[in-house]
Amino acid sequence: ITHGTDTLEETAYFLNLTVKSEKPVVLVGAMRPATAISADGPVNLLNAVALAGSQEAVGKGVLIAMNDQINGARDATKTNTTHVETFKSWELGYLGYFQNGKPIFYKASLRRHTAAAEFDISKVTALPRVDIVYLHVNCDDILVRAAVSAGALGIVIAAFGHGNLHINIKPALIKIARSGIPVVRSTRVGNGIVSRSADDTNNKFIAADSLNPQKARILLQLALLRTKSPEEIQKMFDEY
Repeated sequence: ITHGTDTLEETAYFLNLTVKSEKPVVLVGAMRPATAISADGPVNLLNAVALAGSQEAVGKGVLIAMNDQINGARDATKTNTTHVETFKSWELGYLGYFQNGKPIFYKASLRRHTAAAEFDISKVTALPRVDIVYLHVNCDDILVRAAVSAGALGIVIAAFGHGNLHINIKPALIKIARSGIPVVRSTRVGNGIVSRSADDTNNKFIAADSLNPQKARILLQLALLRTKSPEEIQKMFDEY
């Protein structure tokens, strides 16, 4: 699948959760236009075709093939605005590389995906609205209240550090979560896990694990097709 790089990681993760097959699905893009010196599109496309036809790629979930690197859909993210090595999986690492045009794997994702995933979108025409709110110094609760007023059925917070919530916004989020609208604590930090705390159980919050906000949004949208229970949705974040 050829795809623009700006949202490639979101499409890849969505497919990783919804494609009901172990056949390789490979997304590929380019960071340089075809008119540029040393355009990266042709070799990326060639590698993607080789990866899609590789027996070693079967059952590995949705993959991203760029810059002679193989990334898994769950963990990869765009990390640079212009460089060809933009897609990285941070500290969890690449799944493999291309060497002499051949894909070579060194690891695989242990999280549920593709044929093992529970999500069925065969009769879905629209996904539930889920908004992302990014925290910053002196933020307030205006944006989260606006999201609910606009019809959001779930909210993902790009929070501080280990999913920490600003004192100006936390009371509104507690009220929203207890009203039955799931609230997921992710983080604006590029690496690490947001793990559960006792506060989450009391306030009905959901911890995003290592999913970044944009991927947490995808999983929450699919989860809402099945349940609004924060306990059940938390299980999905733990498994996917």
